Amino acid sequence: MPAADTVLLPLCVGLSLLGLIVAVVAGRRGHRGRLLQGIALALAPVALYLSGLLRLLWDGVVAVGRWASTVVLSPLVWSGLALLAVCVVLWFVGGIVARRAPRRPRGSTSTKAADTRPSAQPAVTAPRGSGRSQAAPVDDDMAEIEALLKSRGIE
Repeated sequence: MPAADTVLLPLCVGLSLLGLIVAVVAGRRGHRGRLLQGIALALAPVALYLSGLLRLLWDGVVAVGRWASTVVLSPLVWSGLALLAVCVVLWFVGGIVARRAPRRPRGSTSTKAADTRPSAQPAVTAPRGSGRSQAAPVDDDMAEIEALLKSRGIE
């Protein structure tokens, strides 16, 4: 029996017993859903052990532990971790900038189309609720607004 199995097998048995205790307590209180979850918790460690996945997880934990022990005094590893941190920060900042940047419609070609419009008159747009554009020129609109303001005593 390898050294990992001497640790993993008792660990699996202990976790399975803990899952069974949770299942029994939940069953006595009448929680059927929790009873099923407790049974699942009891079966999961045994399933992981029998399938070999627990051994794989154990090897991963051991490898991370060995790597962490070399990190403490290695400037090369610390520079790599610092570079990784910069990558993560840039990724999140880029996402924030992309969300805040104004989006152009896909069909728009460039800003040259906006420059071809005559600059003497501002563009007339329809109100948001109407489906048709206004046919009245801008001057008539301004005259209407001025008349309304004069009738209210505002100049």
